[in-house]
Amino acid sequence: MKNLFRYSIILIIGILIISTRSNAAGLSVSVNNKNPEVGTSINLTIGNGIGGRVKIVSSNSNVVSVPASEFIDYNSKTISLSAKAAGTTTITVTAVDVVTTDETPKEVTGSSSVTITVKEKPAPVQTPPQKIEPSQNNGGNSNSNRNSSTKTPASNKTNTDKTKTQNVVETIIEEEAEPQFGINSLLIRGIKTNEETEEIEYTPTFNIDVYEYSCNISNDVEDINIITEAGKYNEFVKIEKPENLNAGENIIKITMSKDDNNITYTIKAYKEEKVEEIKEQEEIKESDKLIYFTIPQFVMILLAVCIIEGVLLKMPWKKIISASKNRFNK
Repeated sequence: MKNLFRYSIILIIGILIISTRSNAAGLSVSVNNKNPEVGTSINLTIGNGIGGRVKIVSSNSNVVSVPASEFIDYNSKTISLSAKAAGTTTITVTAVDVVTTDETPKEVTGSSSVTITVKEKPAPVQTPPQKIEPSQNNGGNSNSNRNSSTKTPASNKTNTDKTKTQNVVETIIEEEAEPQFGINSLLIRGIKTNEETEEIEYTPTFNIDVYEYSCNISNDVEDINIITEAGKYNEFVKIEKPENLNAGENIIKITMSKDDNNITYTIKAYKEEKVEEIKEQEEIKESDKLIYFTIPQFVMILLAVCIIEGVLLKMPWKKIISASKNRFNK
């Protein structure tokens, strides 16, 4: 009984270790400081047990700017960023071509984000110099009273300045705490007939306030995978796309609806025609140039030819020719 209990404990511990290792790898994103002051540096750490290329987007580059993409050599990567201005931004990292670093690598997809609120750096509080009265033999009490009355307003002014600065900082944080309603990043992937994927470039460059985009896809792309990131508004994103991609224009719509906020992003994907379809269209055009006759039409034409030949054969051609010669000789 004791051995059975011991083996059960060992088995449970082993399962916990295995599950911890299996869940360790992933596209995680973290920062060492989510509430930095303006001018301070921020360490952004991407990944845990992964390797490959990722795309990075900042919803407000005026607050914190990020590189467009980074390559993770092994396990994870830390990037040093700078807090440029007061405000709130959401940094989103999306897997482009990422796999785990396990013995059996697995593809890592999706995206992860972290929100940073940058505070305004408090202005240094300057304490006015204290006025020192010269000492006198007479009226010593009056001098001490003057010194004490001079110090009291200075301390009151210092406390007032601190209170004003704190109120300004709190007001800025409250105004910038609510992120903008919309999509922070957009990634388009094409799925080919052989199940390979490729990243599709689009124009113009993505902006949360730009709602129309266009892209070109090759003729061997059978489906499109749309990857978006909207921070706390991810659950309000809905993607509508055609079941089958046809040659020419295909419309894809990304809608967001919450309370009185309604946004629609439109993507126009132009798919190239296949070589076989182009040849078939050319053959159809060539066949349209040929003349076809139905059986009744062919019979009518044949009868007309026979009638014309019969009339021509019955005409007295010799008399007509001789009469023409006689007239010419005269």
